[in-house]
Amino acid sequence: MGLLAQLCENITLQSFGVCLKGTDDPRYFTTQADATHFSGCKGKIVSCNGLYEGMMDDAINIHGTYLKVTKRIDDHTLIGRYMHNQSWGFEWGEPGDSIQFVRSKTMDIQGRPNSITAISPADRSETAGVREFKITFRDPIDPQISEQEGYGIENLTWTPEVEFKGNIIRNNRARGTLFSTPQKVVVEDNLFDHTSGAAILLCGDCNGWYETGACRNVVIRKNRFVNALTNQFQFTNAVISIYPEIPDLDGQQRYFHGGKEGSILIEENEFDTFDAPILYAKSVDGLIFRHNVIKKNNEYKPFHWNQSRFLLEKVNRVKIVE
Repeated sequence: MGLLAQLCENITLQSFGVCLKGTDDPRYFTTQADATHFSGCKGKIVSCNGLYEGMMDDAINIHGTYLKVTKRIDDHTLIGRYMHNQSWGFEWGEPGDSIQFVRSKTMDIQGRPNSITAISPADRSETAGVREFKITFRDPIDPQISEQEGYGIENLTWTPEVEFKGNIIRNNRARGTLFSTPQKVVVEDNLFDHTSGAAILLCGDCNGWYETGACRNVVIRKNRFVNALTNQFQFTNAVISIYPEIPDLDGQQRYFHGGKEGSILIEENEFDTFDAPILYAKSVDGLIFRHNVIKKNNEYKPFHWNQSRFLLEKVNRVKIVE
């Protein structure tokens, strides 16, 4: 990766570049994975006027990490485990942090928010290299939460606000940008030029990558999208893809992203595309798509399986005005 930040607070990237060394650079690629990656950070993450090109993955990925509940010791104490092989070995939380529980199959919040009173490594004597934590919570844990069914623990304290403005993202292999935080996210005045997958992804997954969490306040405004979706990767259902992993969508009781009118606002953007899909949204409450311009070109032959401009699954309070 070009930049990796874990458990950091308040990071600003001004005119930051993960890019080729000019027009004579003989390379095709810059990084083998993400240009920038932020895991378990808080405060505010700012990326302005940057150039991100030639990555083998995303320009920016911002998320937390769910711990999977592997053992219920008593009504106040659980064992939680880092699940993905690329995301373990460091601290996850500290006393006083606010948390919530998520049911993996449906991505529904289970029980009420809680807080940590004590946390320590459960599989070794020190934090370095840790995979499991013994966590004690202030309030009694919902009776349904145990190792018998999949549940994740999300740290709400270590979630950042994001400002991503004036950047150029181009000619990379996977997606453009990934945001998974309940804090405010502003994506504005960027150029997404030939991101081979989705240009913007709002995700959330407590089953595979175990990357938190739900987006509650997102503004995507005055960006230009040029020929995204020249390839099909994970989560690339449209240029803007709101795609939480929910194995049992029919069994879901609530909605994952959003939560109020206009939680996710997409406005005044320009989509210059050779194919059909513009917006995909799943499990969203409060989505507005308005005053955007869609232009069709013939640079490539349309091939995407999704031939709907707007493909929506289990959504509520949605307004689409082209």
